[in-house]
Amino acid sequence: MAQEYLSTLLQTGKYQADKQLLLKERVFITFDSLLRYAGLGGLKPGQKLLDLGSADGALVVVSRRRGLDAHGLDVADNVDFESDRLPHGDGVFDVVTAVSLIEHLRSPTCMLREALRVLKPGGVLILVTPNWRFSYKRFFDDPTHVHPYSDTSIGFLLRSVGFGKILVVPWLVCKPSWLWSVPLTFHIARMLPFRWSESKMIPNVLMGKSKSILALAVKPA
Repeated sequence: MAQEYLSTLLQTGKYQADKQLLLKERVFITFDSLLRYAGLGGLKPGQKLLDLGSADGALVVVSRRRGLDAHGLDVADNVDFESDRLPHGDGVFDVVTAVSLIEHLRSPTCMLREALRVLKPGGVLILVTPNWRFSYKRFFDDPTHVHPYSDTSIGFLLRSVGFGKILVVPWLVCKPSWLWSVPLTFHIARMLPFRWSESKMIPNVLMGKSKSILALAVKPA
C-alpha cells in the first residue's frame, strides 16, 4: 500500500520537480534556522544528512547543492520504517530528517531508535508532522495517515526513545526565529493570515497559518 500510494502521489502536480526543489530549498533554510536558534550551529558543508521518507529526493538534491553529504531513504528503497534496520552503520550522520513521515507509521519506535542509532553523539533529528490540535478535521483525509501527534506528545515520544535536548515549535517556513519564542507560539502561528506564495505583495513575516509541528531532538553525547 505504501509504495503504491507514494507512486501515485509522485505523479500529482504537487510533486513537480521544479516546485519540489523550490519548496525543499525553503525547508532547508528553515532547518538551518532552527539549528541556529537551538544553538547548534546550523547546517554546514561536509555534514552527513539522512532524509527518511525522502519521496522524490528533492531535499537530498538541495542539501547536496549546499555542500552536505546527503542521502535519502523511502519505501521505494524497500525499507519498512516500522520494522527494518536502516542500511547504515552506527554513529554515521550529523543530521537525520523526517518530513511528513512519522504520522504514516502505526508504531514509530523502530524508526526513531534507528535514527538515534545512526546519528553521531550530539547529532540531531528533525521531524515535521501535523499538529493534531489544529489538523484533526482533515488529518484522516490522507488514507495513509494512521498516528496523530500533538506538540506535547511528540516531545514525550522523543524523550521515551532516548533523545536528549528537545525543542518543539510551530512549522513556520522561512519566518523570523523570534516567532518561535513568543508566548502561545503555536496559536499565533495558526492565526498568521497567509500561507506561502510567490507574491511580493505579502510580507514574509505574515506568511504562515501553520497546522504542523517542527521538532528537534539531540542524541546525547
